[in-house]
Amino acid sequence: MLALILATGLLAACDDQTKGDERPLVVATTTILGDIAANVVGDDARLEVLMPRGADPHDFEPSSRQVALLAEADLVIANGLGLEEGLGDVIDGVRGDGVRVLEVAGMLDPLPFGGGRQDEDDDDGEHDLEGVNFDPHFWFDPLRVAEAGRLIASALGEIDASVDWSESADRYATELASADERIAAILAAVPAERRQLVTNHDSLGYFADRYGFEIAGMVIPGGSTLGEPGSQELAELVALIDSLGIPAIFADTTDPSPIATAIAAEVGHPVAVVTISTGSLGEPGGPAGTLIAMLEENARLITEALA
Repeated sequence: MLALILATGLLAACDDQTKGDERPLVVATTTILGDIAANVVGDDARLEVLMPRGADPHDFEPSSRQVALLAEADLVIANGLGLEEGLGDVIDGVRGDGVRVLEVAGMLDPLPFGGGRQDEDDDDGEHDLEGVNFDPHFWFDPLRVAEAGRLIASALGEIDASVDWSESADRYATELASADERIAAILAAVPAERRQLVTNHDSLGYFADRYGFEIAGMVIPGGSTLGEPGSQELAELVALIDSLGIPAIFADTTDPSPIATAIAAEVGHPVAVVTISTGSLGEPGGPAGTLIAMLEENARLITEALA
């Protein structure tokens, strides 16, 4: 009851602050989705992003004010496929109350963990997400990001048809196609035999699929930063890195696991621990301040470590 009273009061406060602003309220869960949405909505919608920069989307939990904001939204843009582990019940709740929720990852030809694709589509052309553990980290493929922008534009068109949202989405898609070419050019310096990645957790599957890399191993098994590696798994990873001569482990800014450093110290050859951005954008104006900047910066760091 107390939570409901607090949420109601916060909703009233939000209403007072935005009174007279008739633009749709769009709430994105992650900084990455917020950047995609910003390129689509421009000044034609009010955009709020739940997670602060640097937050790990796997373990983020919303405040009462943020729950109220979700309940007020005209459109909630979520990643889905289990990425926002601490937001699942809240998102289900506001959806049940009639808030429009767009979970984009499951609509972007998602890849199962471990690479590869589904063998068949359903009769209606949609992927069956039941029973398959799909990778939610779609944003490492710029072409999927472009499609996410179009999905957002389409959803906004059903809310407010007076704005041509698709024009902005198409312009952003052009920028992403150019970024994709630049990323491929940066990564061209990495020889085929060195295109093996060891990561903090299973987050670079779409990157590997798009640019011709292989995920050789990971410090934390699975697609979440919340897992706990066992001693045998760590020993096997050390042996794998040693046998393949892998020169780097890629940790991430939201969860720079000290285990990666410990593993690197156990290997019989020099191994760098390179921190890249995976789950969150960096500070505005920095090398990972936007999604495109983040993807290009990651490509440079990966190339420097492997080439």
